Amino acid sequence: MKNYFTLIGLVIVLNVTFSCKDKNDKGAISPDYSSTGNPYPNNQTVTGSTTFTSPATQNTSFIVGDIGWSNPSCISTSSTGLRAQKNNIDVILSFASAATNGTYAISSNVGAGSCVLTAYNVPDQPAGVYWYGKGGSVIITTNATSISAKLVNVVCTQKEFNFPQVLISGAIGCSQ
Repeated sequence: MKNYFTLIGLVIVLNVTFSCKDKNDKGAISPDYSSTGNPYPNNQTVTGSTTFTSPATQNTSFIVGDIGWSNPSCISTSSTGLRAQKNNIDVILSFASAATNGTYAISSNVGAGSCVLTAYNVPDQPAGVYWYGKGGSVIITTNATSISAKLVNVVCTQKEFNFPQVLISGAIGCSQ
């Protein structure tokens, strides 16, 4: 009987020992910022997901190629890209190969009958935002000394947002 009480006593002691674990377990995550303050105030930890919002709020339009625009990238008429700049505004057309006479669709990928348009710092929109052509067309006219791209109802959106939209028309061109 004595061994029986010794065994029960040993079980009780072991049970109390393992159930009263140290509350300040060094491996546990426990924020204590309430009394000490965040030791890394500029290194915030975010839980959950972040919702991105567009900085733009309204549809706008503009004409490229009017007074004050320059076309710095036309080295030759067999170029695979055209560029127009005015102040901080930058409009770039990219083709799969040298653009030839004809109509190209604005697309998200370059191809035989398509090209990509990118616009940066669009007028009447927040600065520093890229806009990508989603629709419209470009009519290319080229000869031995010049190339011209007429933009027809080119609709641009931001990469992550389909609204608002920017409508671009006008022309990009250059000569040797």
